[in-house]
Amino acid sequence: MQNIKEQLIEKTRILKENRITLPKLEARLLLAKVLKKDLNWTFLNLDYKISKKNTILFDSLVKKKINKIPTSYILGKKEFWGKNYKVNRHTLIPRPETELIISAIKKKYHFNSSLSVLDLGTGTGCILLSILSEFPKAFGIGTDIKSNIIKVAEFNSKRHCLLKRSFFSVQNWNLHISFKQLLVLNKKLYKKNKFDLVVSNPPYILRSKIKNLMEEIKFEPQIALDGGYNGLKAYKNIFSQIKSVLSKNGSILFEIDPPRAKNIKKILEKEGFKKIIFLKDFSNRRRVVLAK
Repeated sequence: MQNIKEQLIEKTRILKENRITLPKLEARLLLAKVLKKDLNWTFLNLDYKISKKNTILFDSLVKKKINKIPTSYILGKKEFWGKNYKVNRHTLIPRPETELIISAIKKKYHFNSSLSVLDLGTGTGCILLSILSEFPKAFGIGTDIKSNIIKVAEFNSKRHCLLKRSFFSVQNWNLHISFKQLLVLNKKLYKKNKFDLVVSNPPYILRSKIKNLMEEIKFEPQIALDGGYNGLKAYKNIFSQIKSVLSKNGSILFEIDPPRAKNIKKILEKEGFKKIIFLKDFSNRRRVVLAK
């Protein structure tokens, strides 16, 4: 039996030969998954002998990585806003740039604000649940188009002890009836007529560019990536209906594709939105739109 140090050297070499980015880190993450230990433990126990059963499992995970399966799907989790979220192939993998939405809301609202939040295309539920974790009096509804996605969000809500302040529903934002149903739900669950905040990371990649994405991204659900021929399909559908569910002083925060910022501003202005602000990401690109 080989020990941790020997296995890591071997698997790092294999991953490097197959042009996997950060092969040392990837090997260690996969080994930690196999051994059901945290990353630090693997540094402190280099002489620990790995059983034949775990060696076979480690080999299988390395093969998955070589085949470009995203590490988050292999591990079954992804960190977002300081918490781990369950992910699988039904859900988009949370990205660091999406945290800009949470950061902006923290700056905009008081800690004790009783916010009614609607998260469209909730996926793992990470946006809604991160907001609720920061605002103890907030509550909200997350929607997505399939029940197997909603089950993941519900799991994450339970994991982070937020079941009492969150509800997840299968809805289709392309249908007017869905927004009417959401108002009924909000009234029934939280005694609120409308939402103070509507947040979303909708699909915005141009359909023609999906085939050129990195191999790992192609494993993610296309429905969460495909923004139509011009990347604006979701925004047009949502913004044309969103005023019906937004409170008088309510705001929206949506992640966007930076090159589409001017187009999105025009759509919002057409729908009567004022005070349209774009927030920049770590690369100084307009990544989130905030509007009232």
